[in-house]
Amino acid sequence: MSEASAADGRDGPRVLVVRSGANPFARLPTRTGLEIVERVSHSIGPLPVPSTVFDGHEDYVVFTSQVTVERLLGGADAALAQAVRRVIAGAKLVAVGPATEGALRRHGLFPDVVARGGAESVLERLPKRLDGIQVLHPCAEDASPDLAEGLHRRGATVTRVPVYRKVPTPPDPELAREIVENPFRAFCVTSPSAATWLFHKLPADAARRLRETPAVVLGPYTRRYLESHGVEHIAVTDEARFDAAARLLEALAQQVSP
Repeated sequence: MSEASAADGRDGPRVLVVRSGANPFARLPTRTGLEIVERVSHSIGPLPVPSTVFDGHEDYVVFTSQVTVERLLGGADAALAQAVRRVIAGAKLVAVGPATEGALRRHGLFPDVVARGGAESVLERLPKRLDGIQVLHPCAEDASPDLAEGLHRRGATVTRVPVYRKVPTPPDPELAREIVENPFRAFCVTSPSAATWLFHKLPADAARRLRETPAVVLGPYTRRYLESHGVEHIAVTDEARFDAAARLLEALAQQVSP
């Protein structure tokens, strides 16, 4: 599965975005006519979640994505949704990013804490010590461990509940050719799974070209993955948001000679 698009059809610098989630990348009005070539690396596959997982007491419930919200509250499993609402009613609700906050509000739930995005932003808004505190973290199967590790260091007990997995789409040989023959000024991978898909079985000449291309990531976990593959220039967004990544991509694309 793949898609490609340009910003308003203008002829400008080209950048590559590989995203693994269900939401499309940001489209921002630009003076440069930035062309965003977008590929979808994964589809979303729900995982079975027994409603009994949500029967206990929790002090915090942390939602880090819209997909998680919809998986638990927007599906056909009424018993599961009721169980989730029960545990949220007795806890403080944390949303990571305005999009996740909006998804919760659409279901009549109003977060007590809204973080900008990423583990560091969540931890900034929580107490420095969380000894004896129970935290429930529904998430993707491949969710970064950074948040759970940070909460553990503060003394919290974290229950991580995978509620969906990302299913890889078939490799895109045309993309490998394009990376070599019509190089991008910059590229963005929105998650470690998107980065894995991009580099998996990539021909040596295409991988070498990407290692020399400035990259944008939304967090340190993805940055570490790219560093392990020898990518030389990696910029991390101030906030883990697609619009922040789009602005940073545009800035990088303007700095790189064609």
